[in-house]
Amino acid sequence: MFPVNFRKERAKYYLECLKNGKSISPEQPTEWTVTEMVGLAGACFFAISSHGPLLRTALAKRQGKASESSQTAEHREADGELILNDIHAAIEFIGQLTMLISDQKYDEAFENFVQVGVSQDGQLERTVIPLTGCKEILGQDNW
Repeated sequence: MFPVNFRKERAKYYLECLKNGKSISPEQPTEWTVTEMVGLAGACFFAISSHGPLLRTALAKRQGKASESSQTAEHREADGELILNDIHAAIEFIGQLTMLISDQKYDEAFENFVQVGVSQDGQLERTVIPLTGCKEILGQDNW
């Protein structure tokens, strides 16, 4: 279990900054607290997931397919779940890359610019499709 401290006014601040391209600062100018980071991550997650239909359309276009919105509630719900799983996998993968930078191990496996496709089917099965900047790709157990 991870404790959450949510404050409406702070969330509104995050959303306003994200919407208008403004810099986001910690509440206390000296440091980012865990609570602040989780709050910002949540606001960013909402902003990303609210673009779900656009993400699906872009993915279908890249694959040369037509993206048609499903008419059934069951299919729309399944599509939404796929989008959320993929976003979670992408966030986790970026977290892993960031950890490799912190541990000074990033350059062993990746170039300065990395482009991959990341998806997650269900809770465990993740796929990384390297496009650019991968000297080697980490196995699913490593991220």
